[in-house]
Amino acid sequence: MHSTRVVTVVNMYVPEDRTAKAIIRDAALELFGGQWPAAASLKQVAERAQVSQSLIIKHYGSRDGLVAAVDTHVLGLLGNALEALADTDGAGTPHRFLASADTLRAPATTRYLAHLLIGDTARSVEAYRRVQEFTDSLVRRMAEAGAVAGDTDRAQLSVVLLAHELSIILLRDRIADVLGADPVGRDGLRRWWDTIDQLYSGTAVRKPSGQPGA
Repeated sequence: MHSTRVVTVVNMYVPEDRTAKAIIRDAALELFGGQWPAAASLKQVAERAQVSQSLIIKHYGSRDGLVAAVDTHVLGLLGNALEALADTDGAGTPHRFLASADTLRAPATTRYLAHLLIGDTARSVEAYRRVQEFTDSLVRRMAEAGAVAGDTDRAQLSVVLLAHELSIILLRDRIADVLGADPVGRDGLRRWWDTIDQLYSGTAVRKPSGQPGA
């Protein structure tokens, strides 16, 4: 997506940090990321956050309210990473994307996002739609900035871009295991983009000689 460097960043998600409410949310994320919300109780969250269950209820109203808050938090972090990647041109060190991607790197966060986005519950469907709507908005801004060809199917482009960016974010550690390098590290991200450019331009994979069109 480095060709979309003209996109203007808007509405970046800024999570609360180190307040009692944020500490509860982060403790729930760690617990839910390991066990998934259905397997973790408010008592366990309270013990992890070292607060009372009544304080959790005070801040979030209910267990469902806490789960919804964690959903919003991880989707906000994902949105920041997608926004930052769209605003990176690959010409220099993509500091903002690297920082945004690092906030998603915690195993619990990645597991939570993976479960949330690929699950078969109504929450999963809604979460994916929210991320897709964000990406649709991003593509609209890209088009307004002249970064999308006029004959491009924007809806299809939005879906493909989201699938690509989710793969590198959610599979970051697995990809690093195979490549031996972080795909969104300072050097890995440039190499990733170079390969994607070659693939999409048709220079990376060609028809064998002797076949029609080769």
